[in-house]
Amino acid sequence: MDCAMPLTLPSSIRPAAPSPLASRLDSLLPALADARVLLVDDDPGMIQVLGRLLSGYSQLRFATDGAQALAIARSWQPELVLLDAEMPGIDGFEVCRQLKADPLLAEVPVIFVTQHTDARVEAAVFELGAADFVAKPVAGPALRARVAMQLRLHRTAQRLLRLARRDALTGVAERAQFNDELDLECRRARRSGQPLALLLAGLEGLTAYRERHGQGAADNALRHVANLAQHALQRPGDLVARHGDEVFALLLPDTNAAGAAALAARLLQALNGEDALTLAIGIGLLASEGDPAAAAEAALAAARAAGAGRVYVCAATADGHEPPLAT
Repeated sequence: MDCAMPLTLPSSIRPAAPSPLASRLDSLLPALADARVLLVDDDPGMIQVLGRLLSGYSQLRFATDGAQALAIARSWQPELVLLDAEMPGIDGFEVCRQLKADPLLAEVPVIFVTQHTDARVEAAVFELGAADFVAKPVAGPALRARVAMQLRLHRTAQRLLRLARRDALTGVAERAQFNDELDLECRRARRSGQPLALLLAGLEGLTAYRERHGQGAADNALRHVANLAQHALQRPGDLVARHGDEVFALLLPDTNAAGAAALAARLLQALNGEDALTLAIGIGLLASEGDPAAAAEAALAAARAAGAGRVYVCAATADGHEPPLAT
């Protein structure tokens, strides 16, 4: 069974026309439809039922045993796990315990879906760190509402954590938060094998601009570039940070060289003609080894040496990085 394939539902269990209440609940989905949800149950029929009930989510994967669930969670990084308690081998309790012990997965909400109705079992799953408990047979509207609530809470908590660590001038993430997020995303990328790009954008001409227009105007220019960078990002996992006095970092998980270069081109175009201000951009790429920050620094230095408005890309290696190349 290929756990990465989308669920295909037999005609016998495809959803009927939704009730008015279900339609209202489904209206909550658009902002969450891209959430990664992992379904774990040793009963394939139950997997199909859950897949039908959560068909509004575009990224559903499933596992039919505990070992498979842990492997998918570690490589795919779901945003929510629906977990059966009783499974052969590694049961749901142990799966939850291992998820909560993993620094990369500890904050992922887990909803137990089980036939147990004993209050002691319910208490035990909450002691393990589960976010919610749903008894079988599952009621569709209630399940969808619980899943949506936990996803909203999860994403809101992430946003609040980022807002608590903002650069005072520009409102983007501060350097310390960036360092923490970069370390976390590097570990995720190495574990999953997914690409990771780091874009460093240096604002060129700011010193002359400050002398001509004053400190207040220079501060507004930095805020403007920060705003352009934030609007250029489209995914919740992307991050803009103040990396230096005149440098911004854009951390781009699941992004290859082509995707990062396209984003760099949009930033350059957005700032084009802004009173002699422009950007030099360096892109660092992580494969399986090396430091993408060092690669991005080397690429930014090459871009600045080549002249404003240039973009260079550099891949990290185990012993440093490759020579920076112009895009």
